[in-house]
Amino acid sequence: MRLIPLLPSLLLLSGCVAAQGPRLELVPVAGFPSRLAETSGLARWQQGFVSHNDSGNDADLFVLDGEGNITAQSAIAAGNRDWEDIAVRGNTLYLADTGNNGGWRRDLHILPLTAEAEHFSPQAPIPVRYAEQHNFQPPLYQHNFDAEALTWVEDELWLLTKRWLDQQTAIYKVRPTAENTSLVEQQRLNTDMLVTGADYDAKTRTLLLVGYSRNWFNRRAWLWLYPIRDGRVIEADGRRWMLGQNGQFEGIALGRDGLVYFTREGSDINLFRSLLLLESLLIDKSR
Repeated sequence: MRLIPLLPSLLLLSGCVAAQGPRLELVPVAGFPSRLAETSGLARWQQGFVSHNDSGNDADLFVLDGEGNITAQSAIAAGNRDWEDIAVRGNTLYLADTGNNGGWRRDLHILPLTAEAEHFSPQAPIPVRYAEQHNFQPPLYQHNFDAEALTWVEDELWLLTKRWLDQQTAIYKVRPTAENTSLVEQQRLNTDMLVTGADYDAKTRTLLLVGYSRNWFNRRAWLWLYPIRDGRVIEADGRRWMLGQNGQFEGIALGRDGLVYFTREGSDINLFRSLLLLESLLIDKSR
């Protein structure tokens, strides 16, 4: 693990064009070894985090300490078709095998894992089917049924889509005990980005989303913070920041220290954190 020193000269927030939102500088925390270079999901776990790779990689979970060091690697007795995000509730982890760039998958599912020490036991998968999807042979990236963000919001498991056609996100509420039930869109947010990760803070009742632009070159990334009331997002009160780093940001998690952590795919720095506490971001006067 290559340790990345903090950058004391980073500005907390600096101006940006209004359409992009203010700029949020990130503190580099760590670079991951190649076995976790395609980090896709991130969730708070024990004293640190848990992460995983996406398609084309082994079905492994990686337990991280607060500095991004891998403290355990656990093979999961299930395939990794395209793991995209992970959510935690109690001692159960939920893996979203819902990556669907081509729009043709009919085996989308969420995989619950029961944790015992550093061992994770797969349970019966939860099928994911979109009631609105009728075409399973669209052109590549020309559809709205990819999903890369999963989080628990109060007592509901929310799956958020990566809508390639309009860069919005649709919210689907998954019933973990339901079988063969089609999901119906509950709400749509005009995020103006491809949503790739989600987390929820029960204390402030805030939904956190990370995502990036569809532009393949000089890819920008953003953080959205949305208040939640009565099981719905208050979109008009959402706050957006442009991240101070480019790249394919995939994971987001609120750390035990109250800072927001992000993961980015690639061979350079993979784990970042915010300089400000989430609660400070929510009351920032520049907004």
